Amino acid sequence: MRVVISDNIKDITRSLNNRHKRQIPFAASQALNDVAKEARLVNNAQTDKVFEGGATGFTKRAFRYKRSNKRNLTAEVFVSDNHDYMKFMIEGGTRFPDKRAIRVSTKHSKLNKYGNFTRATVQQMINDKKKYFTGVPKGMPGAGAGVWERYGRKTKSGGQKIRMVGVFQDNAQYKPIFPFGEFTEGVVFSRNDGFAIKFRQRLEAAIRTAK
Repeated sequence: MRVVISDNIKDITRSLNNRHKRQIPFAASQALNDVAKEARLVNNAQTDKVFEGGATGFTKRAFRYKRSNKRNLTAEVFVSDNHDYMKFMIEGGTRFPDKRAIRVSTKHSKLNKYGNFTRATVQQMINDKKKYFTGVPKGMPGAGAGVWERYGRKTKSGGQKIRMVGVFQDNAQYKPIFPFGEFTEGVVFSRNDGFAIKFRQRLEAAIRTAK
């Protein structure tokens, strides 16, 4: 997402002499960086409020920002590469698996307070062959492919009850639930602490220290 920033910079700087006008790009760059940094902090903090059960520490570090400079007056706030799932939270859409299928929880899944499989649980599903198996259970062609857990006491024949703790899907559908644009614009265009205020403050400081 890109936020276009426009303000009455010409009105503010019309009365400046040429020496002071040379400080405008530097002040504008600093102001852009101020609001970009704040927008990153706000978006990361809001993840804890938007997601049911709160956000993990990993998700709270999803947003980063790229600084501008006086030759390139563009600052960016973005989702880091290792948080691709956040893009679906922001824009919605269809997620396809990186490998063969997406593992989705069921009512029998053991999840953490954030509604996710823990790394330890996933590793147990993979490594504990006595307790878990993957695929479609024998004699149950309509049960669907997934991760199945054996539980309860063994019967005389040696079998146990089974329940699906993870279902395999070809894709996953998401609705947008994280208003990244709203949060970012709220910072940039804030009347009390947005770009306009930051620019004036940075310009005044630059003029005072100009040689």
